[in-house]
Amino acid sequence: MASRVEEQLRCPRCFDIFKDPVELRCSHNVCLSCARQWWDETGERSRPVCRKRCNSTEPPLNLALRSACEAFSEASSEPRDICRSHKEKLNFFCSNHRESVCIICRDAEIHAGHQVRPLDEAARERRTQLREGLRRAKKTLEVHNEVKDSCSEQAEHIKVQAEQVERKIKKDFEELRGFLRLEEEAKLAAVREEARRKSQMMEEKMEAVARDQAALSDLIRTAEGLLSSDPVSFMKDSRAAVSRIRQLPEKPRALPGALLDEVKHVANLKFTVWERMMEMVSFSPVILDPNTAGPELSLSEDLTGVSARAGQKHPKNPERCQYWNGVLGSALGSGTHVWDVDVGDNADWRLGVAWGEPDSAPSVFTSLVGFSDDKYKRLLGRYESWNPPVKLQRIRICVDADQRSVWLSESLRNTELSTRKNFSNWPNLSASMKMYPYFYTQDKRPLKIMPLALCVTKQSL
Repeated sequence: MASRVEEQLRCPRCFDIFKDPVELRCSHNVCLSCARQWWDETGERSRPVCRKRCNSTEPPLNLALRSACEAFSEASSEPRDICRSHKEKLNFFCSNHRESVCIICRDAEIHAGHQVRPLDEAARERRTQLREGLRRAKKTLEVHNEVKDSCSEQAEHIKVQAEQVERKIKKDFEELRGFLRLEEEAKLAAVREEARRKSQMMEEKMEAVARDQAALSDLIRTAEGLLSSDPVSFMKDSRAAVSRIRQLPEKPRALPGALLDEVKHVANLKFTVWERMMEMVSFSPVILDPNTAGPELSLSEDLTGVSARAGQKHPKNPERCQYWNGVLGSALGSGTHVWDVDVGDNADWRLGVAWGEPDSAPSVFTSLVGFSDDKYKRLLGRYESWNPPVKLQRIRICVDADQRSVWLSESLRNTELSTRKNFSNWPNLSASMKMYPYFYTQDKRPLKIMPLALCVTKQSL
């Protein structure tokens, strides 16, 4: 009877006890994995036993049959700590075969020469390994959770950044458009004013010519009439006509410069407008990267000023300075780089050059100079107190990447703060190591990168 029951609980395809039996709406049941394998092999949705068409894409599980199979498996299973072959307790572990064995198995030929240890000892070692693996897995899970949270924060911050950048772009372009509109209106007003003035002058000239023309026509008619009169009348009336003829008006001349001066209005128009546009634009040799700004820092809208302000919300992206009130400028390439920083009345600041990987916070600092606790400080092997020759208000930092050197000066007073120093251990610029301007402050009063003076140079091609 038991064998008959067991036969009914086995899949007709794999002959194993059903695990996930499915109902195919016929008198046959099969495992879900067997049904899927049959569909993959035949390429059609048919029932594996009777070959009839199966309309459902995912047939439902036969829950009653699965429960019966689970009950049968539990009832027929032997204790797990008893050897199936010898019915002895499994007290040993064979490391070669990686299985638990009883005392009879241990002494059998199949395990001769194998490393067989007490089961409790092997289990303790395995538990230790599992606990260590579990500890690492939990730490890895914590890292995954942190990365997931960080990604979520960054995703939200990207939306905020996009809105800020779009607003800034629209504002700057609106300022440019406003400037161009004013320039256009000024240029058009100048053209219209010149056209009005010269048109009025031309009208006055035409009126004067018309008056002279009418007087001459009247004189000509009078003279012609006198010439045809008798001598007595002619001599009596010709005196006035002769006097008028002797005082004829000068011949009219065309006015020079009467036409519009097109050259003045349109010559190099775009270039001249661009030159004037330089009065409203500025160029900064260094731009602060907001993605590297520490949690307590706030950057100006044009990314050239930095000050301390608590309560900032920044995601913990890898490039950000998490433990310093620091921010990096744009990466420096080969060649010479110069920038001025106005420290003003800031009472807690540091300036210099930092090195680091492009996707991480800076790790190496070169030639730092700063002010805190009412003392000037600089980095010479270690960060120490320093007495500069003048009060520092505007610091110029010069970097020659090719010569591996950095030197500082006070640009307002044109005073050197350090001589040009070459560094033998200067890291090489590469894809994995970049050099950045470095700024640090804990003061609400900003550090400001000074713009460069702009000029236009013309040369013949």
